[in-house]
Amino acid sequence: MKRLLAGLFIVVMSLSTSAIANDDEQKYQHFKPEPAENLQQAIMNLVEYNAKLQEIVNGDLSAQDMAKVHELTYTLEVALARLSKELDVAANSLEEVHLGSEQMNKPRVKGFGKDYLNTLNHLLGEHHKHHDNH
Repeated sequence: MKRLLAGLFIVVMSLSTSAIANDDEQKYQHFKPEPAENLQQAIMNLVEYNAKLQEIVNGDLSAQDMAKVHELTYTLEVALARLSKELDVAANSLEEVHLGSEQMNKPRVKGFGKDYLNTLNHLLGEHHKHHDNH
C-alpha cells in the first residue's frame, strides 16, 4: 500500500509541476526583464521604469495597469539587485579607504578611494555636479 501511494504521489507531483511550469511559461514568457549588466544600465532602467510605475500608481489601477505593474517589477527587481551588489562593493571599498587612512597607506587610499568614488558618482549622477558648482 505504501509503495502504491508513493508511486501515485510521484505521478501526481510530476504531472502537476509540469502543468504549472507550462502554464507559467505561457503566462510569463513575454515578461522578460531588461538586463542590468552594470551600474549605469541599472540606473537607466530604474529611472525609466520608475517613471512608468509612478504614472501607473497615480492612476486608477485598472486590470491592465496591474498587468503592466507586474511586468515592470521584473526589470525593477533586476536593476535593484544590481544596485545592491554595486553598493556592497562600494561599502567594501570605503572600508579599505578608512583602514588605509589609519595606516597612512597612500596607494590603498588612492586605489580604493577611486573605486568608491567612481561607483558613487555614477549613482549620484547629476546631483553631485550641481552641488560642486555652488
